[in-house]
Amino acid sequence: MRSSWRSRLSVAAAGIGLGLGLGRAAEPQAPNYRVTYHLRAVERAGGVVGVLATAVVSGPPETDLRLSLQTGRTELEGLLGTLPEPDTVNLAGVFFARRQAGRSRRGLPLWEEDTYRRWTRVPWGGTARLYPFGPASVNQGHVVWVEVTVSREFAAGETRASEETTIVDSTVAFEARAVVPPRRVTVRMSLVRGDTASSPRVVDLVPETTGRRVRFTLGGETFDFDVTLERPDPPRTGRDSALAVGVDMVCLRLVVPGAAEPARLRCGRPDNIARRVALTGGDTLVATFAWPAVR
Repeated sequence: MRSSWRSRLSVAAAGIGLGLGLGRAAEPQAPNYRVTYHLRAVERAGGVVGVLATAVVSGPPETDLRLSLQTGRTELEGLLGTLPEPDTVNLAGVFFARRQAGRSRRGLPLWEEDTYRRWTRVPWGGTARLYPFGPASVNQGHVVWVEVTVSREFAAGETRASEETTIVDSTVAFEARAVVPPRRVTVRMSLVRGDTASSPRVVDLVPETTGRRVRFTLGGETFDFDVTLERPDPPRTGRDSALAVGVDMVCLRLVVPGAAEPARLRCGRPDNIARRVALTGGDTLVATFAWPAVR
């Protein structure tokens, strides 16, 4: 069964919202499951239909999907979320799209932009087709769309988000990423001076709660820091707010106890990428954020 997101559904989307905005409440006694988004970016040019890219994004029930598609003529950014029901799933999204409409007298590209919301209901395993600029006409020569299939499977215990993207046509840029607001983060830290590093310290922190005091030993000296996790500042633009940019990020706040120097702040996602924080005196704190181990 296939459904198309039509313009008439844009009003309904505002009422249903995305999972991130609603703060979906998990049912403690309900069986746990894993939601999976299967995506295909498809192009029709000159009567020939071809797949540009595919992706699979999977994670716990609260997992939303952020997608980005860029071709030579079209750019699409979107955030999709689900509201599950026993036999069907409500798929809602907010999108920002740009399409090259022509060129100016000086040969510069002219773009038209569109911002919209869409909502549809499909059975689990059903597919919704997203047209960045509305349904295509039969005589339209060049059309790009994205097919989204949502399925679920029951799982035992906690699940972690996973992502896999395959680019079929190298002329396009396509990205699909899981968006899960972290409730708890494992932070690994080391104090570095030149070529010397302290032993790593590992702490589990919950954003917006009381932090921890962490002690490092480096070069025969001890150093204490008060560390907490914060949420990033609210988005500054309407686009970033609608797309929930930064909702899956945390910020490490670092304070030297009793010192007059300002707090240091470093933000990032739980992706195990090392992030450096410059300290007074030339030392550097290296921190990585990761999802905690499954319990």
